[in-house]
Amino acid sequence: SCVLLLPLLIVFFTDRGMLCDKVTQSSLDRMVASGSEVVLLCTYSDPDLFWYRIRPDYSFQFVFYGDKSRSQGAYFTQGRFSVKHLLTQKAFHLVISPVRTEDSATYYCAMSTMRQNSSCQVPEFGAQWCLQQR
Repeated sequence: SCVLLLPLLIVFFTDRGMLCDKVTQSSLDRMVASGSEVVLLCTYSDPDLFWYRIRPDYSFQFVFYGDKSRSQGAYFTQGRFSVKHLLTQKAFHLVISPVRTEDSATYYCAMSTMRQNSSCQVPEFGAQWCLQQR
């Protein structure tokens, strides 16, 4: 059986309309055989990044977070999901191996809008999201 993975391009703009930060993903849909390995490519301009996915039932799931010094995945990622965070190449690639049918989803690479000076506290992974007011 095959698994369909749908990477997308996400660009963030400031409220002044200027390009602020950028994340670029490989743009092709991927059909991957169960049991194989897939690498979803992501490059960025700011290293505080997330991978998340939307499953066929439209449920949203956090997958991985990474910054300059660490990365942390959701509970279901242990053992089969990892990230290749290449700081010099500004890359944060998601690796799934071996791929399973339940991995079918649209995968997104996105930047954090959280900043150190935010009055908003960073929640635990899987908790509600808190966005900085601009």
